[in-house]
Amino acid sequence: METQKSKGYRLADPPAEPSAEPGCAVCLSLGVARQNARSSGDFSAVSDRNVELRAHHAEAH
Repeated sequence: METQKSKGYRLADPPAEPSAEPGCAVCLSLGVARQNARSSGDFSAVSDRNVELRAHHAEAH
């Protein structure tokens, strides 16, 4: 059986996590929730908080 050569595909690096805006209670709350999710191993919730934080940045900052 003939093997196929690799076409050089690779996964892209994930985007950097959004950071909290200093002095913003919503950013702080989402950042704390993200850290709590990460510390408990719930990486789906970490991703959800990143999405919420990005949406909040787009609306409020």
